[in-house]
This record gives sequence, C-alpha cells and structure tokens, in this order.
Amino acid sequence: MLSRCGILPKADLEAIERGLALVAAEIREGRFEWSIAREDVHLNIEHRLTDLVGDDGKRMHTARSRNDQVATDIRLWLRGAIDEIVAL
Repeated sequence: MLSRCGILPKADLEAIERGLALVAAEIREGRFEWSIAREDVHLNIEHRLTDLVGDDGKRMHTARSRNDQVATDIRLWLRGAIDEIVAL
C-alpha cells in the first residue's frame, strides 16, 4: 500500500518483501530469536528485518500507528478463526 501511494520507493518495497520472506522462513523453521525486551511481535520482526535489509526495514510501518498494527493483527487472526469454525 505504501508503495502504491508513492510513499515507499519500489526498491524499499522489494527489500522489505525479501526480508519478510526470510523472517517468515526463520519463524516457520523455529530459528527466529524472540526477545521479551523488544516488547511485542512487531518490534521483534522489525528488528530482525532491519538486521537483514538495513534502514529499509524501519520504513515498513510508515504512516501506521501501533494501534493500527494491533487492529490489523486481530482482524487477520479473527478471519482465520472464523474460517476454521465455519469448516467445523
């Protein structure tokens, strides 16, 4: 969305997408190092993403508040839970 709106350059988007794919693989494989000191899942992922792609990773949440992020997480989780319930 940030790239489509002209806020995030295409090169930054590509770096973020590449880094997130690596982070997702680390999580799936149980290799991701979670830190309680980093408060929550968002800061843990952003920290690792920044390790992988540099400052481009810090721009992932541009124009999004922490409340926006949490609301989106809850909505995505609920959509998945509803699909599971419907399947039952």
